[in-house]
Amino acid sequence: MIRAAVVVPAAPALLPGIGGTADPLADLRARATTLVADTAMTKGADRLVVLGSGPSTRTWPVDAPSGATRFTTGRVPEGALPSDLEIGRSFAPSGGGELHLLSVAADAGRQECADLGADLAAGPDAVLVVVADGPATLTDKAPGHLQPDAAPFARALAEALAAADVATLAALDPATCDRLWMHGRPALQVLAAAAPGLAGELVGEESPFGVQYLLVRWS
Repeated sequence: MIRAAVVVPAAPALLPGIGGTADPLADLRARATTLVADTAMTKGADRLVVLGSGPSTRTWPVDAPSGATRFTTGRVPEGALPSDLEIGRSFAPSGGGELHLLSVAADAGRQECADLGADLAAGPDAVLVVVADGPATLTDKAPGHLQPDAAPFARALAEALAAADVATLAALDPATCDRLWMHGRPALQVLAAAAPGLAGELVGEESPFGVQYLLVRWS
């Protein structure tokens, strides 16, 4: 059973040291860390499951090596965590439950995501930490440049997460998400299948680089 879920951004600059001395996402990192810790401690689940996109759907060792060097030197140690899971792992509080790391293939279809979510819902009590962004096409200088329909898409996504609208999340179109450079669509669709019936809360939203970053709690 999923007792609660938190959505945090997938921005690599949330990892310590990646953003350089300016550390532009320091405040967002602090808010995300607090949100995960407060939710995990309040719900007292046996497990804290970090869920994010990766090259395949699989579990990872909690002590898997960091892959943060992919953003600096371009070299990645063998067996390194996907960046989403590393970001989620960095927010995991001590005493927040047994840590589990689960990647879902970036190209996973809706049914695969639904099945994975159902498996999580049927498992032991857990709090989910879902690592995902909205579209990265909100401005001319965004990573994917400006797409005219990115802003309404981002508004609809924020509204769906705030309302814990699992039907809307489950119906996200993979092709549209890819075109808008939305990172984390499969993870959000797993969340939709894993945690129906929870109440949503939009804790924060910002788009400093033309990328929609969201902080959300379902409980």
